[in-house]
Amino acid sequence: MVERVIRAERDGLVRPRFPQGKYGKVVREPMMKYLITTTVALIAGFVGGLLGARAPRSGDPGTKEVIRARSFEVVNEVGQVISYWGVDEGDNLVLTFGSRGPSKGGALHGRPPLDLKNRENQLTALGLQGNDMPMLKMSGADGKTRVRLLLSYDGKPTLSMEDETGPRVSLGIEQSDTPGPNDHDWTLVFGPERARIGMFAEKIKGQWYYRGGLLVNRDAMKYPNEQP
Repeated sequence: MVERVIRAERDGLVRPRFPQGKYGKVVREPMMKYLITTTVALIAGFVGGLLGARAPRSGDPGTKEVIRARSFEVVNEVGQVISYWGVDEGDNLVLTFGSRGPSKGGALHGRPPLDLKNRENQLTALGLQGNDMPMLKMSGADGKTRVRLLLSYDGKPTLSMEDETGPRVSLGIEQSDTPGPNDHDWTLVFGPERARIGMFAEKIKGQWYYRGGLLVNRDAMKYPNEQP
């Protein structure tokens, strides 16, 4: 009976139940090897799924969500510090950026990065002043301040803009010689004192009143960088 089946398989009358060897002999894969391979694969899949389900996720209690440090630094491709987050020499808590050194692009291409704890070397700085008041400062390629946004002790802002010669525009609260909560004058000033517009506070019989004001200085003034 077995010989008939084998002969029929060889003659193509029925589909072989097992793979045949070179000379038509039936080749049977060891059943034990197949069972072991299948069992190992199933166990590996089960263990992998179990570990994946138990692995800590971002919202799990075991995940470290807080990193504590005194400061952080970002370096360029040659290891020079180009950004700093920490307390600078002026006791300001800042996120600051400086020259990128040999990196391509930018107005300061090729200038070596300087110590960003020194405020003079900070091209952009955002953070808190030493008195815990918020601040933003941006400087030009020459290192001089171009934009400065500050908040007073009383929470009133001042925005100033400058060029290479000094202050040009100021917008916000105008503080008195003794800054305090009674400073209520808000102005837009074009310097040096060429024009001023704003509203000015006046206290009459215990009540504060505002008056609008406009000042224009029509006297010609030579621009500081203009040649005579």
